[in-house]
Amino acid sequence: MPRKRKDQPDLLNDYHLLSYDTLDSTNEEAKRLAKNGGRHGAVVWAKRQSEGRGRMGRHWVSAEGNLFVSILLKPSKPFQELGQLSFVAAIAAIEALAPVLPEQGDLRCKWPNDVLLDNRKLGGILLESFQAGDGAQWVVVGVGINVDSFPPRTEFPATCLKDAGVELISAKIVLSRFIHHFIERYNEWDRKGFAPIRRRWVQSAWGMNQRLCIRMPEAEFEGVAQGIDPSGSLLLRLDDGSRQQIHAADIFPAEEAVSA
Repeated sequence: MPRKRKDQPDLLNDYHLLSYDTLDSTNEEAKRLAKNGGRHGAVVWAKRQSEGRGRMGRHWVSAEGNLFVSILLKPSKPFQELGQLSFVAAIAAIEALAPVLPEQGDLRCKWPNDVLLDNRKLGGILLESFQAGDGAQWVVVGVGINVDSFPPRTEFPATCLKDAGVELISAKIVLSRFIHHFIERYNEWDRKGFAPIRRRWVQSAWGMNQRLCIRMPEAEFEGVAQGIDPSGSLLLRLDDGSRQQIHAADIFPAEEAVSA
């Protein structure tokens, strides 16, 4: 099926929306743009994805009615700081969604790249950095949010906005709200660094000061989460009292965790 693209007016300053009926992946399209004359601030939105991906190459169920968007960025920050943009996106999602939820809804950031509603996965973030032909460093921030539906039988339980009782909502509305807050938080990160983003993220974090199961490809163990360090790594207190940095893993409540 051919892709259909509709260029929209500027969202704000350098940000501009590219809307598609169908894409293989919004992240892949953003990367193609970077390699073919695209510019900072391209917002790639698709109603459907045929090859949506999550972290570690996992398949992302991409049912129409949910939000699939990727933002193409060309930050001036050092490479080692670019991973912080996952936390920028998570805070933007929290700020965008909180006002539309029922008062009792509990919206949280889950390390390293998820957004939870009432202890269920509402959305996820996929960050990819790469160099284009001119050697410039680019970052794609991909975000998926369950608006109309969610996949059943997932390893970590999922939910969607409509299942949570949010009425008169659509992917387009969520997109507009998210981009507004993302621009604010990105500009804050660009000017002030990671500290204010890190502080907001910890305030909204799921699982802090709780015993968690840390699952890696080569090991599984437990510890108490104690925040994130300036690089975004999870800080974990182990049973022997030592502290360990976790750079990449899946995390679960310790009492509910089961081996994959």
